[in-house]
Order: sequence, then structure tokens, then C-alpha cells
Amino acid sequence: MSDGIYVAAAGAVAQSNALDVTANNVANASTTGFRAARVTFAEALSRARSPDVALVGGLTPAVDLQPGAIATTGNPLDVALDGDGYFAVDAPGGVRYTRAGAFEVDATGTLRTTSGLAVRSADGGPLQIPTEATQISIGEDGAVSTELGPVGSLALATFAPGAMRHDGGSLFTAAGAPTAGPPPRVVQGALEGSNVNVVRGVVDLVKVSRTYESLLRMIQGFHDVESRAARDLGGPK
Repeated sequence: MSDGIYVAAAGAVAQSNALDVTANNVANASTTGFRAARVTFAEALSRARSPDVALVGGLTPAVDLQPGAIATTGNPLDVALDGDGYFAVDAPGGVRYTRAGAFEVDATGTLRTTSGLAVRSADGGPLQIPTEATQISIGEDGAVSTELGPVGSLALATFAPGAMRHDGGSLFTAAGAPTAGPPPRVVQGALEGSNVNVVRGVVDLVKVSRTYESLLRMIQGFHDVESRAARDLGGPK
């Protein structure tokens, strides 16, 4: 079989992955705190075929660290982060991180995300709001208090560039421990929007789709050539 069909197939697989990532970005253009994923490609030498045959290999999508726009909501339980950093929440699989600060208080006083995950406090436990409290204040340093007194502080964490990986929606996992450095500024009564540029996302979708279709046509072309060659060479002499 021609080396060309392997090269085209590797490219098609990589573009298929890129298509999935780009479509997910566009679908989350209005998701609070969402950060887009960006796909890059590496050239890999296929030793199984020949050291001279270069195949494209997809890399793990990297998180785009460009911040989204912060919009004022006036809701005291909405908080945005101005600067690099994340809120910590308790998920079924362990601690996760998010930029989506649309919080709410459940019947027991636990501060949660809109999806029901408990927001962690700086001391490592869930952040509890007194059920009888009517006014909640969140300072720029993440300190939470009510008219009844201090409650605790939001757990804030920063990580090295490249440490974050998407874990569904606006959640992230982190490779490695948090890094030292100034924490982000907490803005009460505001939310950070998605950093996805819809126009760019749609253009990328069209571009990746066309590249994928071109590679599929290449694969079909190589297949047709080899089928014709097999018929001609295998025919009567």
C-alpha cells in the first residue's frame, strides 16, 4: 500500500480531532467562565513504515488562557476573577477548578456552583453560609462575610501555564500543585464570560472541515489508483 494513504489518513484523524475541539468551543461560546481549547499538531516519523515518511500527530489540546469579558450582574453570589487563577470546587472525581463564579446557597447553607458542586474554602472544606444570613459580602481577596460576621474565604489557586486540562464545561483539572504568586482579584456582582470568539470559531470550523474533506478525497484517490493498478497488473498477460 502506498505511503501516501497513511500520511493522508493520519492527517484526517488529526483534523477530525481538531473538528471536535473547535465545535466544542463554538458550542460553549455563551458558557460562563469557559476557556477555549487550541489544537496544535506535531510531525511524527512513522518508523513502522519508513524513517522517511512523516505523519502528522495531534497533541493534547491546550487551554487558551485569554480571559473572557467581565460583565456586571449585581447578584452578590456572582463573582468573577480579574487575573490569573481559579476557584476550587469539590467534584465527584476530586478537586476541580473553574472560572465560572455563578454561585448559589443551598438549603443547608453550603455555597455551590449552579451544577451543584460545593465551593471550597481556603481551609479545604466546603464554604458554609449561615442559613439566617440575608446579606453576603465577598471581598477582593475572596474573604466572605455576612451581617452576622466573617464566614471564611474562597479557595483560590494559580497554576503554571500549560497545567490546566478541560474536564467538561467550565471545569478543569490541574497537572501539578498550585504555584506561588499574587492571587486574582475577586469581583463581586459580576461574571466572566467565555473567551470564545464566535466569528473565529465558525471560520475555524469551515477551514478544518474543508481540510478534513480534502484528506478524505486524497485517501479515496490513493485507493482508486491502487485498485486500478491491482486490476491492470493482475489481468491476463
